[in-house]
Amino acid sequence: MVVPPKLRRQVLDLLHECHFGIQMMKQLSRTAVYWRNIGSDILDLCRQCSICAGHQAKASKAAVRLWMFPEKPWSRLHIDHAINFLGFNWLVVTNAYTKYPCIHAMQSVSAKSTIKLLQDDFAHLGFPHTVVTDYAATFKSEEFQEFCKENGIGHLTGAPYHPATNGAAERLVQTFKQVSKKSAKAPKYALHDFLRNYRHTPLSTGYSPSKLLKRCQIRTKIDTLLRSPAHTPQGKQEKEATKSQQSEHHLPISQVVFTYKVCDPCYVLYFGPGHDRDSRLVLAIVVKRFGTRSVNVRVVLRGPVWRRHVDQLQQRYVSPDDTEPGDTPRLSKSAEQNPSVSEQLLSDTSTATTTQLPTSQNVSP
Repeated sequence: MVVPPKLRRQVLDLLHECHFGIQMMKQLSRTAVYWRNIGSDILDLCRQCSICAGHQAKASKAAVRLWMFPEKPWSRLHIDHAINFLGFNWLVVTNAYTKYPCIHAMQSVSAKSTIKLLQDDFAHLGFPHTVVTDYAATFKSEEFQEFCKENGIGHLTGAPYHPATNGAAERLVQTFKQVSKKSAKAPKYALHDFLRNYRHTPLSTGYSPSKLLKRCQIRTKIDTLLRSPAHTPQGKQEKEATKSQQSEHHLPISQVVFTYKVCDPCYVLYFGPGHDRDSRLVLAIVVKRFGTRSVNVRVVLRGPVWRRHVDQLQQRYVSPDDTEPGDTPRLSKSAEQNPSVSEQLLSDTSTATTTQLPTSQNVSP
């Protein structure tokens, strides 16, 4: 049926009685009515209906637009808060250039507490050019705005309830929560492990966050499996030094030819009270070595143990008094009843007396 112009509005209201969409209204109209440009009239009616507009589906998402790549490390930071996780609130900071993370546990997410923690990071790495945050009240406060203005930091914010704008910080928060939930350690120590390994792990570029930011790779437990890179140049340096000392263009250099071993007798410098008035040497014996230049010596007899450098020792040649046997140890009843045990003890005692320190007048002070 062709509808005259005076009745078309009533027919449109009838078609739109259930607030159908544009396509369903067109399909319904084709069953009974028609006039020229009926499709346009249905379209205009649906667009002007406030009820339909308030319940329409969400608009399609806009195309993803990537942030401009920073010109240098620590230039743009993305900051966010992780609220009420593992009993704490967390301030999460990540660098857009290197993905270097900084995470701090905090009780309050106020602007004052946030600025205090950011100052700790900025004291080590300097002020960035720009910080990106969400639209939270902490970051929109006058105190935080004044802090950024005083230090020459640009502050960018995304739209409220749109976390994708600050996606770098949101992603770090998600990763931090996933790893922390799996850890059996306390939150503080779990955070240390996370930061240390995250900063050490290479990115898709092949470089780790610490390498990109600080130009050096931090050392973790996994590095203990590898030889230290300092050993190779150190060995070469020692060889070159030895060659230069043996060269004919250099004067002969006195070298330490005697190497102290455990149980070697020696003289050791005394550094106790009054050593500045009377510098003297004390009888001692080497009891432990530390590398090639440091040893522990025990003052004879049964004196204290001192830590000394080989430059503070002098070689002592054993005199006949050093081989003087000590007192024969008294045997227990079990040893007296078992002759084999007593013979073994006596043989051990005779052997030990060969290295017994002499009873000298130079007793330890």
